[in-house]
Amino acid sequence: MPMRTLFILFALLMFAAAMASAQNQEVTDALDLTRRYVDAGALELALTRVERLQPAAPAAPGWSDWEQLRCSLLARLGRGQALIERAAQLPADAPQALVGDCLLGAAHAAVELGQGRQARALLAQLIWKRQPAADDWRRARLLVIDSYFADGRPADAYLLILRYQQDYQPLDRAAGEHFATALLAAGMAKEAVNWLAQLDDKGPTKAWLRMRTGLLTPDAAVALARAALVRKPDAAWWRVIEQAGIINADLVLQTEALENLLDLADDGNDISALTAKLRQAYEAAAQDVANRGQLLRGDDDAWMNYAGNTAAPPSAARALYAFMVDHGGTAATRDNARAQLVLSLADSGLPLAAARLLDGVQLSNEQVDAQSRTLLAAPAARRNAVLYTLGLFAESSRDFRRAADYYLEAALTDGAKPPDALRLAARLRAVSALDRAGLRDDAHAQFEWLRRNVKDSRRPDDAESKLRQP
Repeated sequence: MPMRTLFILFALLMFAAAMASAQNQEVTDALDLTRRYVDAGALELALTRVERLQPAAPAAPGWSDWEQLRCSLLARLGRGQALIERAAQLPADAPQALVGDCLLGAAHAAVELGQGRQARALLAQLIWKRQPAADDWRRARLLVIDSYFADGRPADAYLLILRYQQDYQPLDRAAGEHFATALLAAGMAKEAVNWLAQLDDKGPTKAWLRMRTGLLTPDAAVALARAALVRKPDAAWWRVIEQAGIINADLVLQTEALENLLDLADDGNDISALTAKLRQAYEAAAQDVANRGQLLRGDDDAWMNYAGNTAAPPSAARALYAFMVDHGGTAATRDNARAQLVLSLADSGLPLAAARLLDGVQLSNEQVDAQSRTLLAAPAARRNAVLYTLGLFAESSRDFRRAADYYLEAALTDGAKPPDALRLAARLRAVSALDRAGLRDDAHAQFEWLRRNVKDSRRPDDAESKLRQP
């Protein structure tokens, strides 16, 4: 072969290698930039970049790194079903790190969705077809246990717990807490006693277990829970209060616990389940309160007056209002009851519960106007709660500009004071309302304020997701 031909071939090979290297570097640079989006909290935008920039072919350079980032983002954004579907399609020769992250994340999502069988199918790929690292193996076994709880098979889960404890002696406190809590929730207090000594003496799980086994009275457990909740909101302590209400057949106490659990929930499936459960609890508690107050069904004025002036604690009044929303004899009564219910939740420091309970309700402009007149007559001390509630009602009638105005007024009132939960919730909802009203610059300004000023890392993520809602 002539030297000229060899030189041309060599030059073409060098050019192809340089082009491939440049393309690989471009992919790497794009991936690094997308990771910086994640570090900045822009999770939805990062996922959009992954969907646009990830190479299509699994064999392409960098594909597995992009896929690992995609799985992480789907998990953090709560896109459980999408993560499950993605993990089920992983190629057989995928790198171990990718397989571990995606399959474990997808199995966890399946457990959260109540799909125990699906979780075990995903974990089988990791356990039987791969050689997982020690930490991944341990996490996989815990998820298998959780999958049986998710399927309503606590006896099978318990047998696996005993085997797990045998293999991982001494069992760490976190695992003991996890097992005891799951067994208690499944009604297996006798079995949960095995981990009593490992539980935090001042923690909610030990209080729950001692109450269920008769070592602590429900009233004493409630007192412990309320003292702990003064220091920090904690769903686990509200579950203790809910269980105390069940033991004492105290329907109002159960309702109060469910209201607070709904406000604290951060998972979409939990929110849906708790909303439905709270509505049922309101119905039962209202009839119990009405019986004790000798209220006659059909006497709407008596029910509304009792709720506003006599019923205590606030959760009892809210149960009556919720009952009247469904069973009030006139539209005016039902609208007034709804307004008082949502306002009372916001007023009690449960703004997210108020929003979630109203989610999906569609009101007419006339209904919103009528409820506005009712609420604006409230004392000035309740002004922020009223404004937040009006924002929720305006949103339910799809008047997003009006809703944003109410939310921002609630968020910015008393601006010199540190923002409380209500004002933060108002600014968070303002992000979505402004965006849906077409005021995108204003929406992003509120989002950036949340990113700079809110320590709870979920809140800016929530705001980012609201910017993406249709």
